[in-house]
Amino acid sequence: MGIVSVIIIFVCICVDNMVSANMSAMKMEAKKKSVFSIKMALFFAGFNALFFGLGYLISVLFFRDWVYLAHNWVAFAFLLLLGIKFMLESIEKSPSFNAEDADNTRKLVKVSCLMGLNAFLVGYAVETMDTACFPALIFLLLLTFGMTLLGFHLGGPSSKTIASKRAELLAGLVLIVMAVKMIIV
Repeated sequence: MGIVSVIIIFVCICVDNMVSANMSAMKMEAKKKSVFSIKMALFFAGFNALFFGLGYLISVLFFRDWVYLAHNWVAFAFLLLLGIKFMLESIEKSPSFNAEDADNTRKLVKVSCLMGLNAFLVGYAVETMDTACFPALIFLLLLTFGMTLLGFHLGGPSSKTIASKRAELLAGLVLIVMAVKMIIV
């Protein structure tokens, strides 16, 4: 799998950030929304990059030599589980923030860590594809930031439906296809 596959996987995991931002924007007034959207995008991007790097590093240091024959199968399992998780999250409530939570940095760190765990698993999977870490890390950082801001601007207090939930279902399906492709190719 090449860089195109990695980009598709990154877009899929960033959809989760977009959904959380979209749901948060539905609960906030415009005054707090603009500042909090940047803060949330920075936290999500930073934690996604941090956890992606950790997943990549742990794969290189501990599992490359030990689990060499099953390396692709473990990455397959991670991507498959993420795909199933996203599909399940498309029908249930995702973590979001309201106007009172805009100043709660502790909750923002908790939710960012929760979202970053997806990137941890993807970091492991990307390392099995023999893709360079640094360019992928920079791309993930920029993509997460952009999609989080996009989610904020798609949602508003007058929105009645969450269109990004359909995108989360689609992202789950794409991750499952990418997982199957990983063991077939």
